[in-house]
Amino acid sequence: MRLRANLFLKITVLLFTIISITLLLYGLSYKKDVGVITEQIKTSDLNHLDFFTKQMDNNVNQLAGLAYTLQRDPTIREYEHIQDLQHLIDPNKTTLTVLEKLALQTSSSTWENQINIYNIQKREALSSDASVVFEESLLKKPLAKGWNYDPSMKMNSSDNGFRLLLADPVDFAETPELSNMIIEVRFPVSNLQKMIGEYKYYGDTFLYHPKLGLIKNQNLDTNLAIGIMNNLKNIQAEQQFSTTVYLQGKQYLVSMIRSTSLGWYMIHYSPLEQILHPIRTSRVSFITASFVLLALSTLFSLIMFRQVQRPIGILLRAVNKMKEGYWSTRIPTKTNNEFSLLNQGFNEMAQKVQELIECVYLEQLRTKDAYLKQLQAQINPHFLYNCLNFMKSKARVGDTASVEAMALNLGEYYRYITRMDHSLTTIGQEMKLVESYLSIQNLRKQRIDYSISITDVLLTEPIPKLLIQPIVENSIIHGIEKKLGDGRIMIHGEIKDDTLIISVEDNGAGMDPHQMEELYAVLDTPIREDGGCGLWNVQQRLKHQYGGLSGLLIEPSELGGVKVTLRIQKKGLNHVTNTTR
Repeated sequence: MRLRANLFLKITVLLFTIISITLLLYGLSYKKDVGVITEQIKTSDLNHLDFFTKQMDNNVNQLAGLAYTLQRDPTIREYEHIQDLQHLIDPNKTTLTVLEKLALQTSSSTWENQINIYNIQKREALSSDASVVFEESLLKKPLAKGWNYDPSMKMNSSDNGFRLLLADPVDFAETPELSNMIIEVRFPVSNLQKMIGEYKYYGDTFLYHPKLGLIKNQNLDTNLAIGIMNNLKNIQAEQQFSTTVYLQGKQYLVSMIRSTSLGWYMIHYSPLEQILHPIRTSRVSFITASFVLLALSTLFSLIMFRQVQRPIGILLRAVNKMKEGYWSTRIPTKTNNEFSLLNQGFNEMAQKVQELIECVYLEQLRTKDAYLKQLQAQINPHFLYNCLNFMKSKARVGDTASVEAMALNLGEYYRYITRMDHSLTTIGQEMKLVESYLSIQNLRKQRIDYSISITDVLLTEPIPKLLIQPIVENSIIHGIEKKLGDGRIMIHGEIKDDTLIISVEDNGAGMDPHQMEELYAVLDTPIREDGGCGLWNVQQRLKHQYGGLSGLLIEPSELGGVKVTLRIQKKGLNHVTNTTR
């Protein structure tokens, strides 16, 4: 009963831990996602507001362009000096032409506007609106630069608006009473209110000036807009920015861009709660589903626990007996449920393990170990005698450098192949053996040039000892020594498609297709009474330890001789490494 309670408690705690970790990770992910989405919304909102503000600025600049166009118009210039040109032009005709041009320019804009021309000499005003009269007040103070908001300005649809005043000549803007003419362009704030009202992108939009107040549409919550502005600090220090503001218990996303034409700030705000509502609804649904899943999982674990506890207990006791060495342990298969198949499989496995340990496995391990040690012990006495004779002859002539080089390389060579403590090595260590062997052969023959190109990642890969050196030895004995002239050996290694590939090619005598077929037949012979050649040993070790997909590939070399490629599947390599450990 205690075992049942403990197991059930462990399963419940495990499920609770999994759900808790899932909720924690989801919470962190949710927080990060909300932050990323908020930043993306800020960027998107600011981009939309920037585009909208530029549309407004384009309309305002278009109206300003009307004034500059009229300032350079020849007819307007004639009207400016009409007092001095009365003997050359018809004043009435000029006046009518100016009025027509004012009406034409006014109608060219989609915005409601008014264009006025004030002739200072005549104290006369011409306008697209017939009700406009000359304003003496314009001459009493310098003209404002750019667009100026005038709350007292009167137009058809509004009691306030913006005006742009241009003096001619422009140098007299500070002293307008000395100028010849003043051109004025007006537009009411209703243009801006209408445009703001048509801007539909979550929330509301309004224009704000720190000194002049708000320009808004009729639907704007004025108190909310004022509260938002009170929360924004240093408004004049930024041309544009986007931030979040907490107001009235809600969080608002506020974006602001300064209009380059009017100098006012276009501000858009939207409730962030409304934008993020779908995401938060999804979070609540996920949390609810997680707790429901936890409850169902707990119920399921309780049911499964009652159904499988006893069979698992029997199976665990049988496994423990197997671990203690009772290889004849078997489980009775009297029940007729799902565990009968499992128990039957356990019995079959136990039978096979027992047979393997008693009859096959131990013998195979001893055979493999003896085979490797026998291979390492196959030291060619003729090779050793030739090296010693080389050292003797060089010592007689006083060539101590060659004697020293031969002694060092020969020592490294035999120290490596006679070590019995490990059956595995690395490709880097194996290549050091190959270099020692090639250095020995080059000292003796003085006509072998070799190059080794092994990728760095390959140098630490584990392989059985004495796989590569026999291939190099075969290239020298059966290839280069049978051909006159200099010999060349190229060794290249890489990993391609989870396969370890090492190739050794030479410019030796080479082989014809018939000879290659005979060599393949020899390499694939499972057992040879004579012990086999070097390539046969390598081939059999590869097939035995790494499976049928690994082995040697023999083909003609571009250098003129033979190219032998050693291929090892990495899956087999990992298996051998783990088994050895």
